[in-house]
Amino acid sequence: MSKVLMVDYENVQGISLAPVASTDWKVCIFTGISQSKIPITLVASAQALGDRLSWIRIDGNGPNALDFHIAYYLGSGIAKNPHDEYYILSKDKGFDPLVKHIAKGKTICKRIISIGEIASARRTKEPDAIYGKVVTNLRKIEKGRRPRNKKTLRQHVSSLIGRADSEEKLDRTIEQLFASKLVVEENGKLIYRI
Repeated sequence: MSKVLMVDYENVQGISLAPVASTDWKVCIFTGISQSKIPITLVASAQALGDRLSWIRIDGNGPNALDFHIAYYLGSGIAKNPHDEYYILSKDKGFDPLVKHIAKGKTICKRIISIGEIASARRTKEPDAIYGKVVTNLRKIEKGRRPRNKKTLRQHVSSLIGRADSEEKLDRTIEQLFASKLVVEENGKLIYRI
C-alpha cells in the first residue's frame, strides 16, 4: 500500500516537498502551460524523491483542463491500486464531490490545501518548538502589522528562527501554520486566526 500525492501546481504554488522526501510517498506534480518557471526550492525538494516523483505537464489549456487530467490520473491509479491512499493538494473545492464519491468506496482519498496536513504527524520536537515560538510572536504583533502575504510571512519566520536553521525547518513551520488553520490565505492575502 502506497500513499500518492497529486499536486495541482496551477492552484497551489510556493510549496516544498521536503516533508514527504524522507517517506515512501509517490508524488505527481501537474503543471499547466502557464507554469514555465518552477522555483529552485521546489525543484531541490522534488529531487530528493527520485523515481517516486512524476512531472505531468498539460499540453492544452482551458477551464479545468488541469483538473480533468488530475481526475484521469486519479481514476487510473485507483483502478490499478485501489488500496493505495490518494491525496490531492489543491485549494480548488471542485474536487470535493469526486473525493467524496471515491471515499464512499474502500479507497482513501482526500483533498488537502497544505502539505502540512499530511506531514504534521511526522513533526519532531524541534520543529514544534520553532512553531510555538513563531505562533507566540505572531500573537504579539498588532493585527494590521502582521505579514500580509506568503512572501513576507516567510521572511518574518526566517528572521525569527535564524538563518542558521535549514530551509526545510522554515518550510515545515510555515506549512504547519496553514495546516493548523491559524493562518489562511484568501485572494492572495493572509488571515490570522490566532
